[in-house]
Amino acid sequence: MAKLGELTIWLSLAVAVTATALLLYGLKTKNSRMVKTGHTGIWALFILSSVASFILLRAFLVNDFSILYVFGYSSRDLPLLYKITAFWGGQEGSLLFWQLLLSLFTLIFLLANRKGKLTQYALSILVANQAFFLLLLALPANPFEVAPMVLSDGSGLNPLLLHLQMVFHPPTLFIGYAAFSIPFALTAAALITNQPDGPWVSRCRRWALFAWLFLGIGIFLGSLWAYDELAFGGYWAWDPVENASLLPWLTGTAFLHSLAVYKKRKMFKIWASVLSLTTFLMCILGTFITRSGIIESVHAFGQSSIAAYFFWFMIIFTLGYIFLILYRRESFKGNEIQSLISKDYGFYLNNMILLFFTAIVIIGTFYPVITELLINNQISLGPSFYNKLASPLGYIYLFFIGICPLLGWKTTDTSRFIKKITVPLILSLVGALAIFFFWDKNLWGSIGFFFCIFAGITTFETLYKDVTAGKKHGLPAGRQVRNLWHKIKANRARYGGMISHIGIIIIFVGLIGSTFYLAESEVTLKKGESLKVKDVTVKNGGLFVDNSEPLKEIIGANLALSVDGKYKGELTPRMIYHFKQDTWTSKVHIESGVVRDIFVILASYGQDESVRIQVKLNPLLSWIWTGAIILFAGTTLAFWPDKFRTRLSEVK
Repeated sequence: MAKLGELTIWLSLAVAVTATALLLYGLKTKNSRMVKTGHTGIWALFILSSVASFILLRAFLVNDFSILYVFGYSSRDLPLLYKITAFWGGQEGSLLFWQLLLSLFTLIFLLANRKGKLTQYALSILVANQAFFLLLLALPANPFEVAPMVLSDGSGLNPLLLHLQMVFHPPTLFIGYAAFSIPFALTAAALITNQPDGPWVSRCRRWALFAWLFLGIGIFLGSLWAYDELAFGGYWAWDPVENASLLPWLTGTAFLHSLAVYKKRKMFKIWASVLSLTTFLMCILGTFITRSGIIESVHAFGQSSIAAYFFWFMIIFTLGYIFLILYRRESFKGNEIQSLISKDYGFYLNNMILLFFTAIVIIGTFYPVITELLINNQISLGPSFYNKLASPLGYIYLFFIGICPLLGWKTTDTSRFIKKITVPLILSLVGALAIFFFWDKNLWGSIGFFFCIFAGITTFETLYKDVTAGKKHGLPAGRQVRNLWHKIKANRARYGGMISHIGIIIIFVGLIGSTFYLAESEVTLKKGESLKVKDVTVKNGGLFVDNSEPLKEIIGANLALSVDGKYKGELTPRMIYHFKQDTWTSKVHIESGVVRDIFVILASYGQDESVRIQVKLNPLLSWIWTGAIILFAGTTLAFWPDKFRTRLSEVK
């Protein structure tokens, strides 16, 4: 089956190259038959990619360790669910999964939009993108490479990946990465065909929303996995591979805002074009970081020869795209911003903040490479570098979330704006001072909550006015609800955006609470001794050993938890030894709550049943996950299709 899989990859590469050539030549010669044959190639690519994926998945399910990739990421004792997820657990399989998604999304795009010159150019770009990934799979990242000897069992999956979040985290990221290819192809096609306006802008925004939604879900699932599994007490360590997924999400956020202004105000056309390329490149750059081996990371796949392929792919696409933007700069020139006190300018500053933060993350991520080139020594920037810059930028971003509902498009009446902003500012200041004096005298934390309160007040005030609009006309409650529902359905983008902003505000509340109000302590406790952190007391009740699971030995601590002197139950953080991999992992104990999380790690233990434990009190951390759910619910509402849509095929 390995040979069949490899043959399928090579055949797919040939089809991708041929289909690209047919589409481009058919467009040039206006030969519709060649274009339709290119469309057949798109169907063939999806079928062949599905066959190759099925062959690899089958190899995992039947324990075919003659394939090196299966040997490296599976074993006979691996549970069925994780045998399936091992498919994308390594470099070769994840690239094949990405190609499968690319072929699927290209086919969906074809089925929705068969006609029009712009559509055919977009399809040509998408198929050429597939050809690149198939080239990787055929040469440096062959998932069907055969082992030189008979292997009876595999190495097994990394124990840290045996976690429910890791079942969904990688595929959602890859869905986001692959889907961002569609807006890139659409924007590039619009530049090629010189169509600055048209229905393609709305379609581009919908695909961008879809990609941004799944990429965001993947990031938050990864954060939840890190918090629960990596035992460092946090959810984000600014690791290079973590940063790799964040980069396209940041630029994608700016891209979505630019598309909104593009559609509504005929502005930010060049902005949107540049951000389309930037977001697509950030997806490729993230893959480059993960797979090149040039930057050390606990998540990376190590040294690989595919780095050069990604490098030249990025260079070629970037140069070609920049040429198109420069060539079409006059026709894609949008309306000018007329006032500094307007939503238009607010969106502009929003983009600048997001791009500035993106630049910071890129510099911090590649700093070891830069220092190695300059002084022949890799120097990494720790989390403190990012945190010092992230806080003020995050606060500025919160301020713009709060101020934008008060601004008008084009221009804003200054006196009315001052009246609107005065009460929210006063209430926010009172709330921040109350937090400072009655909770904890932390200046940065109080400043952060000031901006959260301000953004929350203005956003909810706007929603409240919409909800109560029917009362002014004396409408009955049922009629008001129906009117509001119709209003939401008619303007999903507006209300989805507002709900998403509420989610972001709640996320910031969790980030600020768990960052500036964290309390922690790490000590060694003999049996019977206690550790107190603020109002929380943890008492060592001794060790327990669990050998019930095969190939594992679990050693845990029985810790009695008391809050304000009242017994609240037992905490059981554990250390797990995996015989097959000859490695230890930790399983933390987390008591989650609305106000705070109690996070306990067993760092080591002694023969006398002494334990070294770390206790962290993470205030408001659960608000991060709650805010993420609200954020993605709002994005889903904004993405949800209208009953009637203008088809892209109307653009010739």
